[in-house]
Amino acid sequence: MHHPGTLIRDMLARGGAVPVPGCYDPLGALLIEQAGFQAAYMTGFSLASSYGKPDIGLLTMTDMVQQAARIAEAVSIPVIVDADTGYGGAANIAETVRAFEKAGIAGLHLEDQIMPKKCGAMAGKKLVPSEEMALRLRAARAGRKSSEFVIIGRTDAMTIYGLEEVIVRVKAMERAGADAVMVPSLSTPAELEAVASSVNIPVIYVAAETVRPSYTQQQLAQAGFAMALYPLSLIQTTFKAQQTMLRSMFEAGDTAQLVDGMAKFADVGRLVGVERAAAFDAQLNEPEVPTESTGS
Repeated sequence: MHHPGTLIRDMLARGGAVPVPGCYDPLGALLIEQAGFQAAYMTGFSLASSYGKPDIGLLTMTDMVQQAARIAEAVSIPVIVDADTGYGGAANIAETVRAFEKAGIAGLHLEDQIMPKKCGAMAGKKLVPSEEMALRLRAARAGRKSSEFVIIGRTDAMTIYGLEEVIVRVKAMERAGADAVMVPSLSTPAELEAVASSVNIPVIYVAAETVRPSYTQQQLAQAGFAMALYPLSLIQTTFKAQQTMLRSMFEAGDTAQLVDGMAKFADVGRLVGVERAAAFDAQLNEPEVPTESTGS
């Protein structure tokens, strides 16, 4: 059995800004896999939002690991998770890595914010010094069982300090042994290229379509990104689709005019395994064929 991290390492090595959509539940992961993507990403913002909570570090490591385990179990593609700040000091970080790896996860990213963290898109973030982030990454490396498990360093320095500090920090993360780095909040082609060319490990782009300019896969690949995470695309689309449908239902008093916009009942059932379950039942209920008894 291959470590799922090996698949992510291969993707990062191949490069080409491989798109990886974010999800917050096993159904989303199944849809990502069904659409043909090579990996899925569990996003902290979307998971917190799906619980009706802001992404300000309210979800515990246990919350995150349990959901990650459900997602990893539902699909055969590798899953990367958002592990925030690692949920504590060095010992907690090592424990976090062990827990996610045991849950069948391929890799995670740790960020350089203070605890409790805030969503990268929010104001008022504060960062720990580069030395402390290096310690976090070393603790994460010490915690993993297999060296195939992927540890990604993330810096939120862009909106606070700007590009120069981002480059200082990603270089420090590379020295501390990160397998890859990710930098949210990059806006211009010049910023993209500067970050991607500053280290010798793979660099991961983070899309935030309704917050910053969008780039094509070709543009991101040309700038030198190995992978592109899309943490918000699924939840923002789902949010709007549900909001629109409910408003329309409320105004009309029924769903008669909305049926065309719905997936078929059977299609939902098929994706989550209704037919597999029925086949399993049928197999169990087949009459046993008596075997020839061998006389003593």
